[in-house]
Amino acid sequence: MTQYNDVIKRKAEELSAEEWGKKVKYIHASNGVMEVCYNNGTKEFEETKPNGKKWTKGTPDKKSGLRQAFSNWLADIKAGFDPSGK
Repeated sequence: MTQYNDVIKRKAEELSAEEWGKKVKYIHASNGVMEVCYNNGTKEFEETKPNGKKWTKGTPDKKSGLRQAFSNWLADIKAGFDPSGK
């Protein structure tokens, strides 16, 4: 059964990367527009006035790109650099 260890490890990394990609990278508000950027590359915009419109820009990274970004983030954390500023 050990022949599947690599497949299971890769799938676990993929699932972790997808979960990480759904988390908020930053929130920015300026001139009545709130921008929420996610780790997967998508950005959601919302006008803060009543009945303001909402829109999304960007598309989620493909699995390979998301996995690479997640790996880079993990490497930064292990090296003592926290990109979230904590």
